[in-house]
Amino acid sequence: MITVIDDFLPKDVFENMQTFMQSPEFPWYYLSHVSRPAGSFIPAGAVETFGWHHNFYSKLDNVKSYSLDGVLPLLQKLEEYEDFKIEFIRVRAGMKTYKKGFTADNYNVPHVDYHFPHKSVVFYMNETDGDTFIFDKVFNEFPEPIDFGIKERVSPKPNRLLILDGLCYHTASNPINSDNRIIININYVDKK
Repeated sequence: MITVIDDFLPKDVFENMQTFMQSPEFPWYYLSHVSRPAGSFIPAGAVETFGWHHNFYSKLDNVKSYSLDGVLPLLQKLEEYEDFKIEFIRVRAGMKTYKKGFTADNYNVPHVDYHFPHKSVVFYMNETDGDTFIFDKVFNEFPEPIDFGIKERVSPKPNRLLILDGLCYHTASNPINSDNRIIININYVDKK
């Protein structure tokens, strides 16, 4: 259910994407709650956080950013890797920064991106801390679970790709020793 691939893109392609996303011209938009809407249940051990995002594409919200071309090499390589025609649901960049009081044992709120079968991808853009946590629960119906055990942690590494079953509860964590944590989150299904 979990795949981790290092050096996913050729070095020059990845560095071009890094430059593009870390430039002063790249548009980031503030979110007061990154994992779930304000007022949602927060299980023990979890800490909701603020962050920034940029939606490159969202099928369900009918969004297609002018900057989508900047991540097309990643989407094309992912489709080659999967060896089937992908239907992208959402492609979104996310950035988290230091949060006062956050520790290495904290994590953000466990969630699934969508409540239907799909794949979730985290593509790490920079050298940072702030692990991705994957939990021992899988979404199958409402109400959602309220207690979670950590199944696995994946540390950020530039050009690392994490693929997981989208119905596995997962979350990120804020960096403690780095200025920011930048990722691209992709959700997709097999286009049959």
